[in-house]
Amino acid sequence: MTSRTNRRAASPASGPPGAVAIGPAVAAIARQARTTGRQRCIQLLYAWEQNRFIDDGHLLTSPDGDTAALDEEAAALAFARELFALVDKDRVAIDVAIDQRLDNWTIHRLAVTDRAILRLGAAELLYCPDTPPRVAINEAIELAKQFGSDARTAKLINGVLDRLARDLRPGEVKPAKPTKSDTTKPDAVAEPVPAP
Repeated sequence: MTSRTNRRAASPASGPPGAVAIGPAVAAIARQARTTGRQRCIQLLYAWEQNRFIDDGHLLTSPDGDTAALDEEAAALAFARELFALVDKDRVAIDVAIDQRLDNWTIHRLAVTDRAILRLGAAELLYCPDTPPRVAINEAIELAKQFGSDARTAKLINGVLDRLARDLRPGEVKPAKPTKSDTTKPDAVAEPVPAP
């Protein structure tokens, strides 16, 4: 008798004919490879900027060997290269999109690692419709906690990428919570007293 799990894997309930269901373990590995790929991409973007925006082909190298761990690393490097190619191709447009959402600041005044994190997050929001905005933003926040220049970097990254996501993909992002200034009652405004 076939177990319930095996039946689902053999014939997925949804999806195109011939689709193979991905089990939770495989999905977790894929998510981990993408997270690792983002970390590698930040390192690549940092080295690329230090190299005056020139990729000499030595910034990322492929791993040697054929074990499962190396397969995951190879998947992570492939994802890092895809993300890097997006930033390399459209860096100017990405920088403009970020600059428009920075308050009283420019991208060139930020630390190199902070720029790399913002560029990566913005590239995913701009050019990767398969990545949900919340995933791109949360991954960038985690990268900021790990690689950011100071403790406030994560807040900066969150604010800029959240604005970008609301502007570019409004149907996929929840509306912002109202601020105190949004919740003030209009009748609380003092009306002028008529002159006698």
